[in-house]
Amino acid sequence: MKRIICVCMAFLLLLTGCQSSQDTVEEETTNNTASMESFDDTYYNIVKFEDSELREDFYLDYGATSDFSSIGRGLQILSSQYFSTSDHYMSEGQYLKLALKQEMVKRDSDYSLQPAAGTKIANVSDPTMVQQIQEQDFWEKSGDKYTLKGASFVIVLDPRDKNNARLKTQMDDQSILNYGYECSEKLYEIIQSHEDFEKLKNLPVLITVYQATDLTESTVDGNYILKTYCDGSYGNSEEVNFETVLFSSTRAEELDATTSNEFDIIKSNLKDAATEAAGLVGTARYQNGEIQSMVMEAHLNVKTATELMYLSSILANGVDTRFSSDFDIKVLIYSQDELQAIVIKDRGQDVKSYYLY
Repeated sequence: MKRIICVCMAFLLLLTGCQSSQDTVEEETTNNTASMESFDDTYYNIVKFEDSELREDFYLDYGATSDFSSIGRGLQILSSQYFSTSDHYMSEGQYLKLALKQEMVKRDSDYSLQPAAGTKIANVSDPTMVQQIQEQDFWEKSGDKYTLKGASFVIVLDPRDKNNARLKTQMDDQSILNYGYECSEKLYEIIQSHEDFEKLKNLPVLITVYQATDLTESTVDGNYILKTYCDGSYGNSEEVNFETVLFSSTRAEELDATTSNEFDIIKSNLKDAATEAAGLVGTARYQNGEIQSMVMEAHLNVKTATELMYLSSILANGVDTRFSSDFDIKVLIYSQDELQAIVIKDRGQDVKSYYLY
């Protein structure tokens, strides 16, 4: 009899243990999925659960800048090194709530990521450093169930004065990077301790730091500067070399003189071929000093469809033959401020042109 009781108790303990383990596994079901088959394999298939509570907040801060896309897409690229795009679905962040985010960006909160009162950074007293935090979640699918496998976070640093007004003198990059190290570790501690992150604290987490565009200096220079992969404990932080560069610019010449010169030739050929004024600007994304992609905008003044086709062909030929590096290129062609045509050259592929009418 005692043996039977002991066996039953052992079974109950095992059952309880299994149940406790399952309680830490987050599973969801939904029919709201989007296959990204029309994109390349650097993109995640997307699954939709609940909208992020931070979506409106984020849009108000960055909807009018290049940071809007750079932050989200850059976080996906960094995350794919740890959560493969072939095995994982991605969703909007489900666990960082607006109330906690607001506590994080306040100075007097228990969960604040801001410098403590009395702190001086690069001769700025009581600076406001953190403007935003965003989250992306990663899931594995089995049947109709999605199991949470980890998450990525980005801390957006955008240094301001104590009144949250833009600094008159830009804070140096090293000071911003140093603060990024501190913030990353603080965020990991919050993830491990706050009840909102109960489902995440035992899973791998990537914490990244993004330095926002300094609108007093540029319109496109926001970039990722730091990443820390944490799996069971706070990991080793690594500097990240992402950069967005305007063509033509002094920085483009410094970073990539060859591509800068080739871009200038394409621009010059367009101007020479045009009857009226024609302009061309480009925004290129670099990773570890290597160009990944460029989006160009051509602004033309054409009076006939033949003119439009001729100048579009000049641009397409330049994109196809002038660049010595192989990278993704898109050219948006406007006339009288209306988008009229698109030229696309994907890495390793031939150029293609599309007219919208």
